[in-house]
Amino acid sequence: MSTQTVYDVIVVGSGASGGVAAYALASKGLKVLCLEAGRMIEPHKDFYTHKYPFKWPYRGNAKPGKYGKLPQGMEWKINEWTENLYTVPQDDPYALAPGAKFTWTRLRAVGGRTLVWGRESGRFGPLDFKPKSLQDGFGEDWPITYEDLAPYYDKVETLIGVAGGGEDVYNSPANKNILPAFRPRCGEWLIKKGAAKLGIKTVAFPLAVLSKPYDNRPACHYCGACNFGCDTASRFSTLEVLFPKLEKMKNFTLRTNAAVHRVLLDRSTGEARGVSFVDTTNKLEYEAYGKTVVLGASMVESIRILFNSRNSEFPQGLANSSGTLGRYLMEHVAFNTVQGYFPQLVGQPSTNDDGPGASSLYIPRYNFGKKNDKFLRGYRFTFYTGCGMGPGPGAHLPGFGSAYKKRIKELYPAGVSIDGYGEGLPFDWNFVEIDPEGLKDRYGIPQVRFHTNAEYDHAFAMRDEMYGQMEEILKASGAEVLPYEKKNPYPLGSVTHEAGGARMGDDPKTSVLDKWNRCHDIKNLLVVDAACFTSHPEKSVTLTIMALALRASEHLAEEIRLGNT
Repeated sequence: MSTQTVYDVIVVGSGASGGVAAYALASKGLKVLCLEAGRMIEPHKDFYTHKYPFKWPYRGNAKPGKYGKLPQGMEWKINEWTENLYTVPQDDPYALAPGAKFTWTRLRAVGGRTLVWGRESGRFGPLDFKPKSLQDGFGEDWPITYEDLAPYYDKVETLIGVAGGGEDVYNSPANKNILPAFRPRCGEWLIKKGAAKLGIKTVAFPLAVLSKPYDNRPACHYCGACNFGCDTASRFSTLEVLFPKLEKMKNFTLRTNAAVHRVLLDRSTGEARGVSFVDTTNKLEYEAYGKTVVLGASMVESIRILFNSRNSEFPQGLANSSGTLGRYLMEHVAFNTVQGYFPQLVGQPSTNDDGPGASSLYIPRYNFGKKNDKFLRGYRFTFYTGCGMGPGPGAHLPGFGSAYKKRIKELYPAGVSIDGYGEGLPFDWNFVEIDPEGLKDRYGIPQVRFHTNAEYDHAFAMRDEMYGQMEEILKASGAEVLPYEKKNPYPLGSVTHEAGGARMGDDPKTSVLDKWNRCHDIKNLLVVDAACFTSHPEKSVTLTIMALALRASEHLAEEIRLGNT
């Protein structure tokens, strides 16, 4: 008779949360099984980082209609460079309630969305963890403080390699153990000078990209193609940085093509005893057993697993005695861009400004203490200048013929754009559920339906102020502002920074997770991805996801060592 392997921990997911959790737990000597719904990626085959648009049949955009009608905010993600990585919505649809919009970006592969993430690595600040008590009374406080998470920010930054971000700004703490910042482009210096005239501070942008060799990884070679992958591991992904370390550990097992859809419970104890998953290559269902289960499959997937694990004790979803599972979804107020050009740079020679694939400078939030009756909290700005892969600002102007071509070439090195991320607020009417109409995914797993709307008063008011501030900063920098129209706030999920739905809290009646990311109702079941977020400040979320996953995992490992779980 064969015996079934029982792991110390089963980790679901291999991206920012699951990958970090698996690495932290296996490094503590625990027997870890990591289940990833997608395949293993081979960077030299699957990434097209050095392929220029003119080398693609459709200049990188793919044949018209190939992807169907992409949700708003996804049109720049799925293209000929990345179509082999992302899940195309028309091939595996999800449901939307009448009037709802949600842009669900799925990437099923080892490394998850760290394969193509924006690499921004700013820390949340002290006020961000206590927005209700320290800012404006809205929403809820996290059950942890910045001081609780700071040591784990330190550890994550050392693990992944972060360049820049060494200057403290109010409520935007400096990164630690950092690499030198990347050299700003000419236009970025002009923005810095212009913002200074308005009393607005511009600082080095913290990026998980190597400005010098680190941890046996080479420095960035400035190809500017980070959004399509990285064939030198110069920018962090769990695939290229953590899994090579994990593969050397005999106590670690990775199983790919394993779509987890249900947590198994021990009826006698009420504790998690493993998971059920579908092998995506043969569509058969299997079970894996573990003493603890850690969900790090990404916000929507982890919530979907909990809903699909409902039983007689938890008819509204596993670990949902609070009734808050799937609610309070959040996303940045974003995709409000103003473009222009610097007259002093018009006609200058074209230079290679690809750099590290992102800005070298940015403007952190600066509106603290300024009373505003129209919206809560604040925003930050990034800006892009110089010669990139696109044709520049001239392409947006009307024209035709040789004079038009000449104008495009003149403006090409002079272009500048600025955009912002604003804080998104948690509302219980922004939620996700299992589709009541019975929609299932390609593997027969019940699919989700979103009830979400990003167009609310706070978002519109913040959008309006951001547009005004962006235009003022550009003009102070000497830029000519091109005509633009104010866009409505983009759908939740469009920035790929969605968060919430299984939030942390001290009160089991109003939250799903405790301060260690454990389910209040089931202590050996953890959720370590962005579903745990209680608020959603203007910063990018990935560094905080990794720090929370590391903190929860190290605490779990210690509890297991002490025999407390």
